[in-house]
Amino acid sequence: MQVVCLQFPDNLLCDSPDVLLSLRNSSGAQCFILGDTSYGSCCVDEVSAEHVQADGIIHFGHACLSLTIRLPVLYIFQSKPLDVQNLMNAISARFEDCNSSLLVIYDVAYSHKIADVDKALTLKFPNAVSARPTLSNSAKEQYNCLGSSFTLPDKSILENYNVLYIGHDGRTFTNYLLELAACKLFRYDPEETQSCVQPADGKISKFLMKRLHLVERVKDARTLGILIGTLGVEGYLDAVDRVKLLAKKTGKKTYIFAVGRPNIPKLANFPEVDVFVLIACPENSLFDWKEFYQPVVSIYEVELACNSAREWSSKYVIDFRQLLSGGGDHVELSDTPEDTLDVSLITGKVRNIDLSSSVNDSEERSVAARADLAVCVSTGSQFLSNRSWQGLEQSLGQTPVELASVGRIGVASSYQSEPLQRKLE
Repeated sequence: MQVVCLQFPDNLLCDSPDVLLSLRNSSGAQCFILGDTSYGSCCVDEVSAEHVQADGIIHFGHACLSLTIRLPVLYIFQSKPLDVQNLMNAISARFEDCNSSLLVIYDVAYSHKIADVDKALTLKFPNAVSARPTLSNSAKEQYNCLGSSFTLPDKSILENYNVLYIGHDGRTFTNYLLELAACKLFRYDPEETQSCVQPADGKISKFLMKRLHLVERVKDARTLGILIGTLGVEGYLDAVDRVKLLAKKTGKKTYIFAVGRPNIPKLANFPEVDVFVLIACPENSLFDWKEFYQPVVSIYEVELACNSAREWSSKYVIDFRQLLSGGGDHVELSDTPEDTLDVSLITGKVRNIDLSSSVNDSEERSVAARADLAVCVSTGSQFLSNRSWQGLEQSLGQTPVELASVGRIGVASSYQSEPLQRKLE
């Protein structure tokens, strides 16, 4: 490779110059540093790398391991210490039966210890299985869950396994809780003072109750804003098409937004949007929208709201690729017509009234006037027409034509045409 990009998270940027100089001197390749990525630092920033026509990317630090599209990637994970003996003592204390079916999943920071843990596990737990990071599209494993690949023995069922996650209680662990909701999950954090295998109980039900509220918000929405939260994860354009298809089936308008990392000021510029749908990697899909003016939901919540063929379950699909055609959780849209009447659990009003094209204007006005029953349709163009300020008013043909004249000279605090402001002594 002649041109290589080095991508660092914010906390490792201080080490980037030393790494760049070392690689350049040893390989002779032209190296560039990628910092302040467009989206999450866990994702590979292929777009920025293509600006310098890079041949490949070296990604440092924590990674979501989402499959990329354009460039080859080499991952350099942070290596955190892990005492294998303490881990085995904690596992033995929690699982007394040596024949227990155990699946061990690692945070990428402990991937360098997988071989040592495997060796110790097989001596005492012959039915234990260890997952490994999915580093390429060619990984041949039975299961690929959130960047971890593993294969179970013949006739084994994943739901019968106890899942042990080695890492801290963060976003990655929460995603595994949701994806593997049918299994019993445990967590071991090597950084805790008294490390032990702890069960993860009661966290999922509370989370699902909050997300169910968002499903109702999507059902009430008439305008969806599709937020592009990644440009490198494989299949993100297919996910956009899927949301547009779901919205069309339920009579909702869609607009696509590419604003980089979402924040309150950016999204506040689009008050006509009722709900934003974020398309991002698994670690950035669950967006905390409490301070935002509109909810920010995931594709799975749009699926639950708009696809009548999909049933609600305790499993929450984080990876949008699993919802697309060919994915393990893909559900085809129902061919039967949707119910024309549906009551909102939030507003108590009737929604999704299908006004066919045969309804004339007077009939449409009479139905829309019943504000106690029907939710009014509000598209972006209608919202803009009702705004008191719609942008710069050009007033074409209404103002006289004047010759250009010399404007003010100086700075805003003191133009040359203004008298000097003298300080009083």
